[in-house]
Amino acid sequence: MRRRAAWLAASLAPWALAGCASQAPPAPGPGLALPTAPAGGRLWRLDLAASQLRMLAFRGGTAARLGHHHILQASAAEGWLWLPEQGLAGARGELRVPLADLAIDDPAWRKAAGGEFDEKPVSSDDIAGTRRNLLASLQAAEHPSVALSLRSLRGAAPWWAAEVALTLAGREVNYPVALAVQATADQLQTEGRLVLRQSSHGLQPYSVLGGLLAVQDEVVLEFRLKWRP
Repeated sequence: MRRRAAWLAASLAPWALAGCASQAPPAPGPGLALPTAPAGGRLWRLDLAASQLRMLAFRGGTAARLGHHHILQASAAEGWLWLPEQGLAGARGELRVPLADLAIDDPAWRKAAGGEFDEKPVSSDDIAGTRRNLLASLQAAEHPSVALSLRSLRGAAPWWAAEVALTLAGREVNYPVALAVQATADQLQTEGRLVLRQSSHGLQPYSVLGGLLAVQDEVVLEFRLKWRP
């Protein structure tokens, strides 16, 4: 029974689909080109080294305690943000995160998160299985990146209300996002969270044995992004 429980726990991975096979990491997509900045505004570029972008996926099912929650963090990303000189109307932006470069379940992140994330260790085999199933279930060979596009921006610093289009596994869905903003002459920081649903992007949350073990449909995208002129 213990051996079976260990196998079930190791198999629980975010966005995994039944029967997915091992595959090599996908080749990176084309670089994100910076646009020509319109007159009268300012173009900002993502400072990845000073930023944090991560996804939180949660175990589910009637035997959820046998699985793990997961923390996935972007170790590579590109992005730009253009803001008009006055107000926020017409603001534009793009962010792209290569799936092959996601770092998964670093012990230091899990310890810092605390709670159920720190209740038991995650083995290297668990992490390898999570990565393999993640890339397969997201069709990463065909869709190597997660992309965010800014559709609209309203409010006033230090609070902005954004609408973004998130493209995951080839399907685009709009989400509202509340942003906390800090701005100086040479730096801009935007911080927020959004809750996405796998099913909204045509993905079937992972489940085995009639729901005994599953991954919750909701995934939290949490970010603190720093931008430089």
